[in-house]
Amino acid sequence: MNTVRLCCFLLASLSSVLALSDSNNVSLLDYELKSLSAPERHTLSRYNGKPVLMVFFEPGCSWCFRQVRAINRLHQRCEGHFEALAVGVNGTRASLMKEINTLRPRFPAYQASPELLRSIGGIPATPFTLLGDTGGDFVGWMRGYVNDNDLHTHLKQVTALSCT
Repeated sequence: MNTVRLCCFLLASLSSVLALSDSNNVSLLDYELKSLSAPERHTLSRYNGKPVLMVFFEPGCSWCFRQVRAINRLHQRCEGHFEALAVGVNGTRASLMKEINTLRPRFPAYQASPELLRSIGGIPATPFTLLGDTGGDFVGWMRGYVNDNDLHTHLKQVTALSCT
């Protein structure tokens, strides 16, 4: 039984990665998402012009808590050099808002739209992080917890991030 679950999990992860790698023209900023801090919706194109780090989280994910803390540290270290966005999945708006109060990101938080999830092939597990270049075009991804130093190195490699 555990082997079957593992195979299903690996296939789901692989399909998400293949969907992303096959869609080189995916822009992470072509979507309108509901803000988790206000009742309005925002178009993500407002973040155009800087590299984008989009971390997906879900309620009850202890690794998401650690990931947001690492991104908070990197965001403070490289303030103004990239845009970080938290995107909630697998929960109601109320449960995601409650999770945001626990996570305390120092950057905007949104609820994922079905269109965004469909275009990237779903989220295999959380935390899951997507990287976009200055135009929002998809350039990389990371699955699981990644510390702030490794995030910084990866961002520099794929987006030419210019902070130390």
